Amino acid sequence: MTRVSVLLLVLYFAMDSLAISPHRLLVISAPSQNDISYQRQAAELVTAWSGLVERDFMVRTKFQAGAFSIVLIGKDGEEKLRRESPLTTSELFSLVDAMPMRRAEMGRKP
Repeated sequence: MTRVSVLLLVLYFAMDSLAISPHRLLVISAPSQNDISYQRQAAELVTAWSGLVERDFMVRTKFQAGAFSIVLIGKDGEEKLRRESPLTTSELFSLVDAMPMRRAEMGRKP
């Protein structure tokens, strides 16, 4: 591999890591699907699914964690919130709707 190809490869990955994601990511970790905090969180999110879709959320679940946690990662790739207890959708939506990127999105939508 030539120096130029290595440089182009490095630049490609550097630019890719700086890219803004089209989604906000909600990562839910729990010991299992039977975890009461996980069940409460899942039920809360299911009832507000249209709000999650409107705000461009992707929800990921990870099981076999030591304890329940929920992490919000913004479209900029930065962690916005980390909790060890279930989060209401009104709390989640208030937090996201106050973010500059979300405000810009709301201004563009009819």
